[in-house]
Amino acid sequence: MDGLTGFPQAIGAVYPKTGIQQRIIHQIRDSTKFVSYKDIKNLMADLKLVYAAPTEGTALQELELFGEKWDSKYPKIYKSWHDNWATLSTCFKYPEGGKAAYPHNQCDRRL
Repeated sequence: MDGLTGFPQAIGAVYPKTGIQQRIIHQIRDSTKFVSYKDIKNLMADLKLVYAAPTEGTALQELELFGEKWDSKYPKIYKSWHDNWATLSTCFKYPEGGKAAYPHNQCDRRL
């Protein structure tokens, strides 16, 4: 249900304490659709520092560094991660990156 318009609001209206987690793999696929082949390896290495960070604070710092490095060439990637952070970062609210809350993907097993 990633990207389903109104989904987080509808769930939140019925279950106000629910945390919505957007799948990281979907965000990565959307982010890298138009990245040049020559940039993809380096860009993905920098992006992995965001989603594989041990804490949300570290992830946010890495996201800012990612933005500083790549925003001039691929501004939509940083903006998308920043705008979707509320649903991308839910896994950081659980021990071991959501292992208990998301046993099937552990926040996409931090890829």
